[in-house]
Amino acid sequence: MDENTLKKLKEKCREMLKEDVEVIIVYTRKESEPKEILTVIESPDEIEKITLSPLSANNPAKHLIHELKNRSGKIGVVAKGCDSRAIKQLINEGKIDRERVHIIGISCPGIIDYRKLITKFKPSEVKKVTLSGDTVLVQTVNDEQRIPLDKLIYENCLYCTHPTPQEYDSLLGEVREGRRDFSDIEELEKMSQEERWNYWIGELEKCIRCFACRNACPFCYCTECLVDPTDLAISPMSPAEEKASYPRFLGKTVNAQDNLFYHLLRVIHHAGRCVGCGECERACPMDIPLRKLERKLEKEVIEVFGYIPDGDVPFLARLDILPEKETTSGR
Repeated sequence: MDENTLKKLKEKCREMLKEDVEVIIVYTRKESEPKEILTVIESPDEIEKITLSPLSANNPAKHLIHELKNRSGKIGVVAKGCDSRAIKQLINEGKIDRERVHIIGISCPGIIDYRKLITKFKPSEVKKVTLSGDTVLVQTVNDEQRIPLDKLIYENCLYCTHPTPQEYDSLLGEVREGRRDFSDIEELEKMSQEERWNYWIGELEKCIRCFACRNACPFCYCTECLVDPTDLAISPMSPAEEKASYPRFLGKTVNAQDNLFYHLLRVIHHAGRCVGCGECERACPMDIPLRKLERKLEKEVIEVFGYIPDGDVPFLARLDILPEKETTSGR
């Protein structure tokens, strides 16, 4: 994610817009703060708005689904390793048509934890953030500061298995090796049962059930969510029998027990599917370590079922819950 990669990205996007794509999903700088946001560009005149830095965090997979539904042409998308994994999984699940997508893969050295950045700098002071090797260069209104990447990196990136995309049409940046490391989960497993219970109840009682984690996740695409009692298809005109027949797994009030049930059911829904992008954790306003739940399940899926994520056969098909050629789009 250096200046040279950004230059090549702009050249590639300009070429694509002149040839076979209708629009491209890219990152651009947010006006009010040094964050980057996903933006859809439609013409070469918008190329100079494109950014690519350690702040290019969000997963574009959900945006891609939206654009494919609302446009008829081919869609370009900038994708880091975890983003590419999400797109590939959604292709396997029948939610994305591979022939209508051009993936510009970006080899990723890791992204910055924005919450760590703004504890060191006022957002209004930061003008530019770039990466030089293992050093983050933060240009402020007064000077430029050099900070080791390991002081600002998003913790989730320390356990990244695929920093270089495996599914792409064009690839930018040097190839990087990932690793499958569950050392953080193993530390939790060393706790006694009571200690683990107290740890998770302490974290999950902070949850305000805003559903930001669910809404941010590219794999939470069900039209009705059984763990959201406000999201069931019941209208004021629905008869009493219909209302009574709808399942209600938890109440509308927020408490630690219902929160625990919500998060466990949400995570189990992702068995063998989570791609480690961290959108759920970044979206959480209460800073709950949601990736630890996902990674614990991933570890169990590997150890118990011998299933390595990223396979072409969905995990549920491997369990004979779904035929191998059937998508999960109806779940």
